[in-house]
Amino acid sequence: MKAWGLTLAWLSLLVSALVVVFILKQPTLNNDILALLPKSEPRLQQVEEHFFAANKQQLSFSFRGENAVKAYDNLEQWLASKHIEPRFKLPEISQLAAFYGQYAGHLVSEEYKQAIGDANRFQQYYFSQLSKVADPFVSSTINQDPSLATAGFLSEAMAHMQQFELQDGRININYQGDEYLMLFVQSADNAFSINQSIALSNEIVAYIAELESRYPDTQIRYAGALFHTAANAQQAKFEMTLFGSVSLLALIVIVVWVFRSINALWLASVTVISAAIGGTIALICIFSQIHVLTMVFAVTLIGIAIDYAFHGMLDLTEQPQGFSQGLKLALLLSLLTTTLGYASLFFSPVQLLSQVGVFVVAGLVTAWLCTRILLPYWQTGLTINTAAHQLANMLSGYLKRLTHYRVALSMLMLVLLSAFALLKPPVINDDVKLLNASPADLMQNEALHMSLLGKDNGQIMILFADNAQQLLVQQEALKATIRGLNGRVLMLSDLVPSKQLQQQNYAQMHSAQQAMSVVSQMTGMPVELSTPMLDLNAALNSPLAPLIANQVISNNTLTASWFMVTGVNKTELMDLTNAYPDLIVYDKVAMISEGLSHYSNSLLVTLAIAMTFALLLFSVKFGFKTACKQTLVLVLTTAAVLLLCSALQSQLSIFNLLGCLLILALAIDYLVFYQVNNLSPSNVLAISLSAASSMWVFGMLAVSKTPAIFSFGLTVLVGLVCIYIFAPLSIALPKNKEK
Repeated sequence: MKAWGLTLAWLSLLVSALVVVFILKQPTLNNDILALLPKSEPRLQQVEEHFFAANKQQLSFSFRGENAVKAYDNLEQWLASKHIEPRFKLPEISQLAAFYGQYAGHLVSEEYKQAIGDANRFQQYYFSQLSKVADPFVSSTINQDPSLATAGFLSEAMAHMQQFELQDGRININYQGDEYLMLFVQSADNAFSINQSIALSNEIVAYIAELESRYPDTQIRYAGALFHTAANAQQAKFEMTLFGSVSLLALIVIVVWVFRSINALWLASVTVISAAIGGTIALICIFSQIHVLTMVFAVTLIGIAIDYAFHGMLDLTEQPQGFSQGLKLALLLSLLTTTLGYASLFFSPVQLLSQVGVFVVAGLVTAWLCTRILLPYWQTGLTINTAAHQLANMLSGYLKRLTHYRVALSMLMLVLLSAFALLKPPVINDDVKLLNASPADLMQNEALHMSLLGKDNGQIMILFADNAQQLLVQQEALKATIRGLNGRVLMLSDLVPSKQLQQQNYAQMHSAQQAMSVVSQMTGMPVELSTPMLDLNAALNSPLAPLIANQVISNNTLTASWFMVTGVNKTELMDLTNAYPDLIVYDKVAMISEGLSHYSNSLLVTLAIAMTFALLLFSVKFGFKTACKQTLVLVLTTAAVLLLCSALQSQLSIFNLLGCLLILALAIDYLVFYQVNNLSPSNVLAISLSAASSMWVFGMLAVSKTPAIFSFGLTVLVGLVCIYIFAPLSIALPKNKEK
């Protein structure tokens, strides 16, 4: 009864701690695929949050076919009923005219500047503009600015902005001979839960299917972060449930077969549950938001935590006085090495990996405490069945025979691996797309919409400055350079000229007395130039704001704007960044991939450092000669894993290297257990059960549809097979088990 009381008290304590932490921290599950990406440096991160945060709530739809207009209107009305409104609500021309009219004389188009220098030329220009009775820019501004300079400025600015043709307020695009309508909407809610995201995505997709059924000659494509997040979240939830359930079922079968005891199954369950609760508590304490994919990776904890239970229960079946000294030492060294391996994930630029590291380290510490504290109280109820004994003796004999050929096997592996590395050297691919498990059709939709918008060959650039006026001046100089390269670009300065340019415009208008007299003669109205100049703050608090608010950020810490350049190759763009020190080419995918590449290099260094640490640890505990053998096993295992995975996948990724880090930690565990407890049947059985359970758990990850999870699972699965075969080679001669 004491064993039951202590175990229930232990579980009650953990559950109580979890409830308290959950109430205090109130964590949320994050299903945003963009949250997986590494964070940029602080200045750029601030800019990203201002410029691109709204993109997470933006959805885009394209319509093609005879009834595209009807489908467009139906979907727009249906989305409005869901409080998802059109994203682009442009101000009325009359509003813009009233606002810009306050700055008459300071805002002048290029065509107007060329005409104003000559009275006769200006007279022809002015008359042609005045005769455009239906021109909304002329009719809206002539009362405030009879010179029509404001009308010319507005007309030029809107012409630059008008990248698409509007038909009855709908964006119309001709692409490869087909007519497309495009609808952009944005949800006001940016905090969808996983279930809400999935539900909304499914609703939209179902309604689109209904529209396509209603209008069979019309094709509707959809894209946006919501659909990606929902697809990835659904896949993650499915895999988390499937992998966890199948893994637990397999472990139950293993435990029941070996021990034929409800007590053993109970202890294994308590160990795994304790690890899961301990990891969750740490995760909630450190992170306010937990990504759903963290829980998929965290399933791996089952396969590691139960190792402690296996070793502990098998040791107790042979030791009447409790755990042997060898088992205590091996468990402690195992905990130390595995936690050090996972602790290296704390410094990952990908938050997903940091969360996995925290979860597993905390879970393993909890599992170790559970094993050391609770298992001895259950010793009397633990037995091993005859079949398991026979299997243990058979495996022990096989491994003992294997050690006689250690030199030949080691040399053969070195030769084979060297030849393989020369013939097919591994290639590391750090593409951030490996994090994405979105369906192919959704990726195709995104690509189509990028092509329709002309962004498939465009490049975003970000310009920093000390203040708003400096930013506008630099933009005007940069714009002239880009257009000189036959490039196309729309900038903030197209709508808000710098004060320096406004002063030049004012001076030119003021000196053009003959041209202004033409205005007075034709309209009978005096030309009065305004005194105030347009500045950025005034523009951001005007009807102009919807057009520019998302293009610029200006506060006490920084001033910056973004714009897209098309028609200029990357080499010329890089030359521009050299000429303008505050200008950067913003390629998020390339930046993240470069960051992951640096992290890959650091992981290779970490692997080397871990092996060096293992060599020192083994030398202190087991002697230098044995340490060299064990380190050779680690090198052979790591090389075999990387080369085999490279052959199976055609290329490696950062997740293969992370898998190698875990394999290294597990390999050190096996080497420690073999060296401390040798090839005794119970030790071999414990290691075999640990390897089998881990292979099953990680083997499940190897069938994941998420490339990152697949690579990680495959690496650990292959590594476990390799280390199970190679680890016994480091043992010179079987010795009696340490008491």
